[in-house]
Amino acid sequence: MSQTLESPVFIERSRDATVERAALAEGYTPLQSRVLAGRLSDVADGQMGRAVQPASIDLDGPETLPDIAVAATLIADAVVNDRPIAIVTDHDADGATSHAILRLALEQMGASPERISGFLSHRMIEGYGVSDALVDRMLLDMQPSTCVVTADQGSADEARIFRLRQYGHDVVVTDHHGIPIEGPPKSANAVVNPVRTDSQFPDKAIAGCHTALLVMAAVREELIRRGRDASHLPRVSELMDFCAVGTIADASSLGQSRNNRLIVQRGLRIMNTRPRPCWNALRRLVGKSGNWVSADIAFQVATRINARGRLTDAMLGVEFLCATDDEEAFRLVEQLDESNRERRTIEKALTVAATAVARQAVGAGRSGLCLWLGEGAHPGVHGITASRMVERFGRPTICLSPMHGHPTIATGSIRTTSTFHVLDALDSIRSTHPDLLISAGGHRGAGGLKVLRRNIDALAEAWDRCVAGCYGDTPPGPVLLVDGELEAPSLEHVRELSRLEPFGRSFEPAVFWATWQVNQVRAIGDGSHLKLLLTANGRSTDGVWFNAMEPGGDLPVRAGQSARLAFSVDENIYRGMSRLQLVIRGVDAAKDCE
Repeated sequence: MSQTLESPVFIERSRDATVERAALAEGYTPLQSRVLAGRLSDVADGQMGRAVQPASIDLDGPETLPDIAVAATLIADAVVNDRPIAIVTDHDADGATSHAILRLALEQMGASPERISGFLSHRMIEGYGVSDALVDRMLLDMQPSTCVVTADQGSADEARIFRLRQYGHDVVVTDHHGIPIEGPPKSANAVVNPVRTDSQFPDKAIAGCHTALLVMAAVREELIRRGRDASHLPRVSELMDFCAVGTIADASSLGQSRNNRLIVQRGLRIMNTRPRPCWNALRRLVGKSGNWVSADIAFQVATRINARGRLTDAMLGVEFLCATDDEEAFRLVEQLDESNRERRTIEKALTVAATAVARQAVGAGRSGLCLWLGEGAHPGVHGITASRMVERFGRPTICLSPMHGHPTIATGSIRTTSTFHVLDALDSIRSTHPDLLISAGGHRGAGGLKVLRRNIDALAEAWDRCVAGCYGDTPPGPVLLVDGELEAPSLEHVRELSRLEPFGRSFEPAVFWATWQVNQVRAIGDGSHLKLLLTANGRSTDGVWFNAMEPGGDLPVRAGQSARLAFSVDENIYRGMSRLQLVIRGVDAAKDCE
């Protein structure tokens, strides 16, 4: 069978033999031990259980974060003295959950709701970060002498923070994004960011919402130190469900960070045992049965919150999270769902356009993709489109389109592979081409930038050189990491793997391979997904393959063929009956099908 350009090559994960032996010795099954050995390393003797299911003692406190004492003092002063407080966060799910954490924690600590204002940057009109357009809006709406608290942004916004300080406002930055070469913003009263070069905080992989949670924990301790009754101040750990959503949505590491694993585990426990109205409403909307898991956060929760911020004012996501009754929450989640359907329609069109441009770039020998998506492209869906290109072509990707209201400027989103570090690449480009980028920022796996449209070709060249330099003599391409062969998948395997939750970045869901006879294959949904009936060793199994092809395109596999397929195992519950279902991830480009 001929393979398309984007067909991946299966590469078996390297496994740490020491970890595998230790996992077996601590009672994990052979399958669990195999999966753990492909994701963990340097686990101390007897600590395998803690690496998978961290204990409360593994959660790092806020005391080693830079500027934490100054930040806690300023915010506590604002609460005690009934000073106006403005919460300023990014428009994505990390920003929305950070906003909810700050708002609810402040109210629980005694801040008057009427004295708290909220601002989320409007992606289309105001752009990323604490932009000048956002500051213009804030200055019109804020009361005098406001205590401004950012989350998930602010580390690269010195000029705008200086403006806020000039107007008599204090600014506490809480963030997790990379610090610019010139250092954290000097005009801020405090910059609480674990990745600062002077930070003693041991975990650099936490999300913006986690930083915000730690700051509010420090504020609570400061209020107790001043005489507040601790029994009347709920612990911020009660807000870990929001933090779990932001952590998963921002693709924070669940392999190297015990903090993140613990936050997600505790957050899921809250969602499943003491659900807020927002989780009840979403369960009703999607018909969810059983417990929420990390995949639900990624594909059911985060997508709907993110969609609103991609298209319009993101505050609706915060209102949904903070809703106080089930019916209000359901009304709001229906609106989020409508935005998500609109987002999907835009995304499909952009993905088709980006795929055509990407194929040309790959054919021309580009290692890094810098794709101009056209005059009518929607910048709110850049990030998703770039992610699709990384999945399809295995190359770090920038997607660009015109900036709203500024036709001479292009705005772009960046997504990358596990090999390539976005922030390092941006720093390299800034050092070699100091006048090329108008602005840029991000972290290891993702970023954003602005560039004059006349400089897009120069950016494409610089980006390609950075990527080629990283990959060396081995050009990038689509690969799929697999956990070896699984000849007879079963529901028991699904349950074994579920005990390793949560899965996410750097602790990816298990993917296996096997050779299957394809008995039936048909398009479902919008024509881009496939339903399959597969047979191996005399046993038939259902399979589903999402985004397998372009609607109306060639089938990647055909009935009657034998194919080496990669898959995850899943439980499909229908009318109370459980059946094994394989979620197909790809067909191996390195193996011909018969």
